[in-house]
This record gives sequence, structure tokens and C-alpha cells, in this order.
Amino acid sequence: MRYFLVGFMGSGKSSIGKQLAKELNIKHIDLDNLIEESENIKIADIFNNSGENYFRKLEEKYLKETIKEDNILVSTGGGTPANHGLMDIMNNIGETIYLECCTETLFERLNKDKEKRPMISILSDESLMRYIKNKLEERNFFYKKATHTIYNDSGNCVNEIINILG
Repeated sequence: MRYFLVGFMGSGKSSIGKQLAKELNIKHIDLDNLIEESENIKIADIFNNSGENYFRKLEEKYLKETIKEDNILVSTGGGTPANHGLMDIMNNIGETIYLECCTETLFERLNKDKEKRPMISILSDESLMRYIKNKLEERNFFYKKATHTIYNDSGNCVNEIINILG
């Protein structure tokens, strides 16, 4: 089986993905980490040197490589589902789990480690909140296509996901 965690940056895809894969006894792939390791460059540097469009092409390339495997759980990037028809691809070959969080939770989490995230590193508090709201509005259509939606404001939804997956 193939499982994909989708959701906005800061929704917990990486941390929940590690825990969930361990519980399900399957391989975990963090798409951003895979890109960094394979390309030997940090995501922030890809954005700074080559731009978002180039990054999105890499994201598509590496996601399509990962889906050749079975028994995996992939933690996608926040924008992955909204590009190149990737949400439909993930839904066609596995189960997608949208980790949904309210804007306030996302703001709190992202504000703590802005410097690690190239898309938001220079934003003021007001601009960050506006960015979160705007991007959620843009991406909601894709996130809502997920097979399952789990609320993760608590940051601890692994058991709930396991129960849903059966």
C-alpha cells in the first residue's frame, strides 16, 4: 500500500509521517529530505538559486520515483498536491491523508522556525498570517481531494490515522 500525507507546511507531515510509518512497519519517505539528499542542496538554496518553478519540477520528479515502491508512506511538501496533477496521481495509486490545522496553529508552528522555510523566512507576523490564509485558500481545493482528513492541531493524531486506515 502507498500512503501520502498532505497538508500545509507546519501541519505535521514530517513528524507524523515518521511515527506513522514506524507503527505501520513501512518505509517513510520525506519528499523534501529526498530532494535535498538526491540533489545535494538545501530546499532553501534551490528556491534562492533556481526558483519555485524549478523546485516544483524536482518535487514532481522525485514523487513519481517514490511511487514506484510499495509499502511506503510519503510526507509530501505543502505545495505538492497543488502542482502537476500530483494529488490525482497520489489518489489513484494510494491513500492520501490531509493533516488539517487551523490558521492560528499553523501560524504558531511556522513562526517558531521561519528561518528554515524559504517561502516565509522574511515575512513579518502580519504577512505570515496573510500568506497562510492565502495559500490555504489556493490549495484547499487540492487538500480536500484527500481520501481522509485528520485534524492535527494537537500534533498527535497517529492513533486516529491508524484507526481510520484499519
